[in-house]
Amino acid sequence: IQFVSVLSLLCLFTAFFQTLAFNSIPVSPLRDIYVAGYGLKDGRKESAPIGALYALAESEELVRKLQSDVEILKSEDVSDDKSAVNERIETSMSKLEKMNTLADRDDSDPNRFEPLLGLYDVTHVQTAKQGDNPVGGKWTRKNKLTRQIFNIRRTFQHLLPTNSTGIGNLSVNGKEVVGEAVNVISLDALFKLIRLTVILRGDAVPLTKEQRGSKKLVGDLTNLTVRAFFDSPRITLGKRGRFFNICLGPPTSVVLDSTYADDTIRIGKGGSSGSRFIFTRCPKDDLEAQEFRHLLTRKPTGKPKLLMILGLMGASGLWTFLSKGYKLVGGIITLSAALSACAVSFSTGGVEDDRDDTTLGEL
Repeated sequence: IQFVSVLSLLCLFTAFFQTLAFNSIPVSPLRDIYVAGYGLKDGRKESAPIGALYALAESEELVRKLQSDVEILKSEDVSDDKSAVNERIETSMSKLEKMNTLADRDDSDPNRFEPLLGLYDVTHVQTAKQGDNPVGGKWTRKNKLTRQIFNIRRTFQHLLPTNSTGIGNLSVNGKEVVGEAVNVISLDALFKLIRLTVILRGDAVPLTKEQRGSKKLVGDLTNLTVRAFFDSPRITLGKRGRFFNICLGPPTSVVLDSTYADDTIRIGKGGSSGSRFIFTRCPKDDLEAQEFRHLLTRKPTGKPKLLMILGLMGASGLWTFLSKGYKLVGGIITLSAALSACAVSFSTGGVEDDRDDTTLGEL
């Protein structure tokens, strides 16, 4: 009887401290993931299997290692072997993806996407094929011309609630939109004299199990996979986009899976290319990460109107050249207007057109 009593007390104390430990975990997307993964209802602070606590601690350690290795690759003086660092990153990502309990939720549960929402920096990209440039398209191609003209400041991929920008849709092709994707490339142009921002805003629609099994897509896609239907790229100059805010290029779409998410990072995978991405959540006071909101509220100048303005400029330049005798000035204005008109007419807005899913990048 005494043995049974002592054993009962030990079990009681174990359950008590287990409950206390789990309830001490801060409320966060990561905690919500484990709550959902172990069958507990949101908001209920009941005891969880001790395995959940171990898994939580393990995932946090893996995230720290992952972020450390990414910083090593970013540093100019890399003492470690880059291939070894990339292998460590790949290993950490694979381990974290196996711990992704969000994908265990039923396809009919639209709330499974909520823990993914947030503002994110693109901190690391691993391409599946050499020469792929899934982040930024032509804007970030590593060639001499783009390096001389543009300097990449930051790249973002934000996942927002449906129609957060006010210009989104509630459904696409009869299918419910579960969120809004906003890709942003912030560039310094002309020796850092001008801020140039390229924005790709789209509506995310989840793929069915049958669609995820398409031969055109890579394998092992989870039920967090979406197809984002993007508007034409928005190109703005300056922080406010007051004087230059245009839409260039065709509407596009891209497939993206989220293979892991917590309150620090999100891991994504391109559905067509298989490229892997590490996104880091932006702090709440990161004003630059939110600049896109103001830029999208401004009505962009359409291509026809812009071509008309350039045509008038060209005509005035030609008139100056022929009638006023200012051949140098008139010639420069006419030539500049003509070249700009050609660029606008044939520009894809940075979209790469040699991909299965043509877009500004799978970013």
